[in-house]
Amino acid sequence: MPVICINPADEMDATLLEKLNLQNQDIRLFVSDNVQKKTIDTFVGKKAIGDLTDDSHISTASSGAYCGVFLESDEASQRSVFLEAIGNSSLQRIIWTSPFEPSEGILSTKNLIYIICKDKQLAHDVILDFEGRAEVETEVINLIN
Repeated sequence: MPVICINPADEMDATLLEKLNLQNQDIRLFVSDNVQKKTIDTFVGKKAIGDLTDDSHISTASSGAYCGVFLESDEASQRSVFLEAIGNSSLQRIIWTSPFEPSEGILSTKNLIYIICKDKQLAHDVILDFEGRAEVETEVINLIN
């Protein structure tokens, strides 16, 4: 099933994308237009580059994908943009990584795996596991405590 990764930004994310591509064979990306071109060039998959503050860009880019992997950064407004994008998308599974606790709005998302982590490497195995499952139930996974 097609998977889209929202907000990859660095070498660690490039590693995740390679693993997702091996596992899934249909990886898509929505990359911020603020990420350097040489970094974007290291990412595998079909790329859409745009404004991460515009939920319509994200929801449009996710059209046709089954699973959305949302990589939340420290950007304060990103949460509300991600929630709007998810609400306006046809995504059937959401995997959301964040250094922060989930809000009630996030937890009301169906088929959500919310991973609290500060270490991207720890989150990779969890992302790959849940992306590959046939079915998921909403779950919060705390990799900090």
